Amino acid sequence: MKSKLSTFSDFANSLFPHETDYLVAIQQFNKPENLKILNLVNYNSKNPLNRLPYDTSIDKRAYSYIKNWITESLDNADVDLHYEWLLSIEQSVMTDSITPEQEKMLMKQVHQISPASYNFIRFYQVIQHYRDYLMVRSRIRYYAQVTNFLEKYQNNYVHSQYQNNEMNRAAARIVRQIAADDDEFLLWERLLKIIYYNEGLDGYTRYRAAVRLTILYYTNREFERLLSVYEHLDSQFKTNLFYSKRIMANYYHNRAMMHSKLNELDTAEKYGFLSIRQKKSDYLFYLVSLCGILLRNGRSAKALRLMTESIPEVKNTNSLHSRIGFASLYIKTLTANSQSDKAVSYGTTFFEGYKKEILEYRWHLFFSSFFQALLRDEKYSRVITLARRYKLVAKEKQFVGKAMYLPVIAWYTCLSEYMEGIINKPTFIDTISKSGKMLIINNHKKQNINNLLIDIAHSLPNESKFIAKELGL
Repeated sequence: MKSKLSTFSDFANSLFPHETDYLVAIQQFNKPENLKILNLVNYNSKNPLNRLPYDTSIDKRAYSYIKNWITESLDNADVDLHYEWLLSIEQSVMTDSITPEQEKMLMKQVHQISPASYNFIRFYQVIQHYRDYLMVRSRIRYYAQVTNFLEKYQNNYVHSQYQNNEMNRAAARIVRQIAADDDEFLLWERLLKIIYYNEGLDGYTRYRAAVRLTILYYTNREFERLLSVYEHLDSQFKTNLFYSKRIMANYYHNRAMMHSKLNELDTAEKYGFLSIRQKKSDYLFYLVSLCGILLRNGRSAKALRLMTESIPEVKNTNSLHSRIGFASLYIKTLTANSQSDKAVSYGTTFFEGYKKEILEYRWHLFFSSFFQALLRDEKYSRVITLARRYKLVAKEKQFVGKAMYLPVIAWYTCLSEYMEGIINKPTFIDTISKSGKMLIINNHKKQNINNLLIDIAHSLPNESKFIAKELGL
């Protein structure tokens, strides 16, 4: 029995809190023990540090039933599984191999799918193909029903497609940070909020709007505005509207990053751990974000343990973005754990193996961490050599005026030049102070500048203290 409950506990503990809230909302159990088990599943999902044991006096068949019921209920609500099914149906239609059972299921959904359904756009397209299939074969039985569906929702389909095209246009400008201008920011914010809050639109389009609002607010450092969107989104996730394990993990990750930017680190940590509760395709990306939060929250040992345990995952990933992101934070984590020599060694080896990719994709992230490790290990000449060889300070200056700009490389290089006697103390202080004064008008950047000065204080405590006073920090 112990082994059986251990298996059930592992299964139950992998569930997300929003999943268990949804399950409690839809259950119609007649047996009290079933509801008792489900309520405990719900409690344990929300209290991972204080989980309670499951009642061993309850018949093990009840646990088996609950596990099967949970799996089936979540699968039925999963929009990703539904999308996979639609792709399989489309393939069968396009290859003239659709079976009678598939047709029955498809026609059943013709009467269930509405313009507000998550996969409405894709479903509409599949039905278009299916009507063509019926027409060329003079299949009258389903033709009228299919045609009625397409005509009834044609305007909805066209409108959803139009909104997605508008979002694509917005995203192109947001990602390239063209939408940082106040007027354009408000234009795209209004469009995306109208789309997201429109309950008549399909879930796919609405969730795309929420993701693009996230990018817009991040790019422009408007994290307080994002909070209201996420509070509304949180309530939607307790239904089956946007549900899939992939989407849930993505939401937890995005919410963790938002709370981190708002300096609500304990809350950010909670959502960060939720994002890695199940190992999905973005697991490494979410893990790196979580460990970054742990570092900021003073839990560097915990971050190092998590990252060390995940090194096998890194070796198996084909994503250069994730690989470089992991390496950069691993260097930073080793440094935070007073292992700067190991950080320098790891960073050197990684840079030699992925130099081209680092310089092309994520050079600022990598060198920010690597330079920090080199400074702690007092390898100032190497910082100067790398900065000059790859023109890193000049490359960083290209971001001046952007919301994301922070002169990490410039400051680390300036510090190294001072330590090597290339510049004198007044020049060092003047350079850092002038650069900092340009940025502290923004509250978010003010905190980042303060953190950067704290980092510099490891090498130059007196100078850092003087500059902080000059900047009013």
